Amino acid sequence: MRRLFSGIIVSVGATILGISVVQLANGYLSTLVSMSAAGAGFRPLAVGLVLASYFGGYTLGAATLGPLLLRVGHIRLFAALAGLVAASIALQPVFTSAPAWVAIRLMTGFGCAGLFITAESWLSGSATSQNRGTVFAFYMVATNLAFGAGQFLINLPAPRGFELFSIAAALFCLALIPVSLTRATAPTVTRSPRLGLRALRRLAPVAVAGCAAAGLMGSTFYALIPAYAQTQGIPASAVSAYVATAIFGGLAFQIPVGRLSDNLDRRLVAGGVALGFCGCAVALALLPFGVSWAVLPVTFLLGGFMSTIYPVCVAHANDRVAPEQVVSTSGSLILINGIASFLGPILGTAIMGRAGVAGVFLYVAGVAALFVAVALWRFLLVPRSRWKERSFVAVDPGMGQLAHVADETELPLGVVRGT
Repeated sequence: MRRLFSGIIVSVGATILGISVVQLANGYLSTLVSMSAAGAGFRPLAVGLVLASYFGGYTLGAATLGPLLLRVGHIRLFAALAGLVAASIALQPVFTSAPAWVAIRLMTGFGCAGLFITAESWLSGSATSQNRGTVFAFYMVATNLAFGAGQFLINLPAPRGFELFSIAAALFCLALIPVSLTRATAPTVTRSPRLGLRALRRLAPVAVAGCAAAGLMGSTFYALIPAYAQTQGIPASAVSAYVATAIFGGLAFQIPVGRLSDNLDRRLVAGGVALGFCGCAVALALLPFGVSWAVLPVTFLLGGFMSTIYPVCVAHANDRVAPEQVVSTSGSLILINGIASFLGPILGTAIMGRAGVAGVFLYVAGVAALFVAVALWRFLLVPRSRWKERSFVAVDPGMGQLAHVADETELPLGVVRGT
């Protein structure tokens, strides 16, 4: 075990450290932008566009940056995009209009998508069939702990308003150091066969519906809840604790739900966790909004259920496609999730303006209920199917995370992670 751990550190330790520093910044940056947009007095539609633009850029990056990685390699692309994101964040407190923030968040999302394409394709290409599960387990624990811990950086003092943005920009710059100085050799990447969205919808409609639902629910929750808390005068320390509770709930649920989905029909598991999310969202709509002992346990459960819908759906889709289509399938599902994540804050903002935060929770509960109906219908209509066993770890990108490991050493064009 010690030899295996040492080998992982030598081969991919710098990559994991670099992307963990990125997640430390991402952990609070989306919350900071949400609260800042609400505090700046932007109109509701403008707030929704600012919050959604990150996901728009993220989706664009996921769809277009794979070929660039093929041309320039891992280290150069990581360095270029970390610089792009750092510059974008540094400009945010300088240009404070809503249109400027839309453009800045678009660039931030674009760059973050590329950073996680780079990091996770590096991990996938460097790992072997003997250590791939251990490599990605170590990666997921490190990056998710950093992401959750990053929430509490928002409590640092910022008397002039730009300090927290500067810290985030500095962290992206610091992430360059271990990746740029690593002595490990980046893997060679190759293209993989593509699978169209229409074909994927025929093969795995539950996966398509689940990834769309997860995008709508996750982006709405993580983008709008901090903004609403800001308008209600809730302290930043309470907001960070609230969001971190949902994040750590997602981390706690990954392994148990993943194991359960290996033993039961994944469509049934996905529908079950969506039903649990629906119940938690309805409960939060009825409870007084805030950080209390009554609300935090429900939020923990909500975060756990919310973060597991996407990975179970990814696993289900890969059960139903040919092995050589695994990577392309992940890319298609990322695209679906990204489009839904872009729409989530826009739709949620309109609902929040009319029905408050209770309306937002009921909205995401309704989305979950629709997916439960689709999953149950397909479970009763179509028998379970599995191509072969595959090793993978997947986490909901609505929280900003996805890792998918194909069996072959190839470029996972659809493997992205961000916030």
